[in-house]
Amino acid sequence: MRSSAVVPSRTVAVPRARARAGASRRDVLNAGLAVVAVSIEKEASAGTYKRSFRERFETSISSATRDYEFTMPDDWAADIVSLNDGKLYGVDTRYKSGSGNGQLAVSVLPFVGADSIEQAGSAEDVLGRFEELVGAYWEQNGFGVPGRAGAVKETSLTKKQGVAYYNYELVNPHNLISACVVNGELYIMVASCGARSWKTAESDLRSIVDSFTVPP
Repeated sequence: MRSSAVVPSRTVAVPRARARAGASRRDVLNAGLAVVAVSIEKEASAGTYKRSFRERFETSISSATRDYEFTMPDDWAADIVSLNDGKLYGVDTRYKSGSGNGQLAVSVLPFVGADSIEQAGSAEDVLGRFEELVGAYWEQNGFGVPGRAGAVKETSLTKKQGVAYYNYELVNPHNLISACVVNGELYIMVASCGARSWKTAESDLRSIVDSFTVPP
C-alpha cells in the first residue's frame, strides 16, 4: 500500500519563455527565470531508489559521492553498469522501463572551480561542459550519440535542501536532465525515450527527474 508524504515548500524557477521557431540555444537559455515558491506533494512508493556506496563503488569516481535518490515506476528495473561506463562517462546508476517506455541514468563526474552549479555559469555554459555525454552510453534507438544531446526547448532552476539544480528539456532526441554540483562533483540525471514513446512516457519521465535529489 502506498503512502503520501508532503515535502515542505521549496523554491522553483519557472522559465518565462519557451523556444520559438528559429530561436538559438542562447536565446532560449537567456530568456530569464522567474523564481516562485511552490508546495509539492510527493508520493512515496516502492519505486524509490537510494544510492548505496556498496552497490556502485566499482564505477564511482569518489567514495565521497552522495547517496542521491529518486522515485520511478515500480516496473522499472536496474540495468548493468560496466566498468567502462563508469570510467568513460561517469555512469553510476542506470534503469530501464519494463514496458520499454524510457530509461534513466545518473552520472557523477569531478567538477572543480564552483561550489554550486549556479556559480559554474549559465545553464548554457554548464550544458556545454557535459552535453557530449548525454545518452552516449545507450546503444539503441538512435538517441545515444556522443555530441548529439538534442536541441534545447526549455530550462529552469530548482533548489532543493539548499542545492541548486539546472533542469533541461531537450528535443530531437527527447532528454530530460537535472544537474547539480555538490562537494566538487557534478551529478547528472538523464531520463529519455524514443519519439514514439514520448506521449506515453512523458509524465513518468518528468516525475523521475523532478524527484532527483542529492543531499548537501
